[in-house]
Amino acid sequence: MDENGGAAPEPVLEVPPPKEIQILETAEEIDNRRSEVLTHYQQFKHFAQEKRNHLEEARQYQYFKRDADELEIWILEKLQTASEESYRDPTNLQSKIQKHEAFVTEVQAHANTITKLDKTGNDMIQQNHFEKETIRVSFFFSILTFIYFFAAEYLFAN
Repeated sequence: MDENGGAAPEPVLEVPPPKEIQILETAEEIDNRRSEVLTHYQQFKHFAQEKRNHLEEARQYQYFKRDADELEIWILEKLQTASEESYRDPTNLQSKIQKHEAFVTEVQAHANTITKLDKTGNDMIQQNHFEKETIRVSFFFSILTFIYFFAAEYLFAN
């Protein structure tokens, strides 16, 4: 039993209640019934295509969200690294220079990711994706974080 006390869920398509079985005798009755069945089939195909399109948009959104979340996590990790004050200690300077160079290289490599994410998000918004407002807000936050990150990296370098 489910939470509704065992009641059946509402049907997705409106199915007419069962009728008495009619014996179709004339060609016109058969043609009318054929047209009725074909109309129901076309409606079913239309609803199935709409559902498929919605599921495809949902899949695309989940990939976009995953990539945006991964980028945000990476940015936050790098911000934490950039905010460390161990650079003030002059010992082992060569190691710190190498870490900084690796840091800059990694930042430059991820710049391509944000460009790709920007294109994907803008495409989804232009295609009137059902989550376009969430995409706009999520991506805007990622861009702001990335800009802040570059500012912190620049300050760290100077």
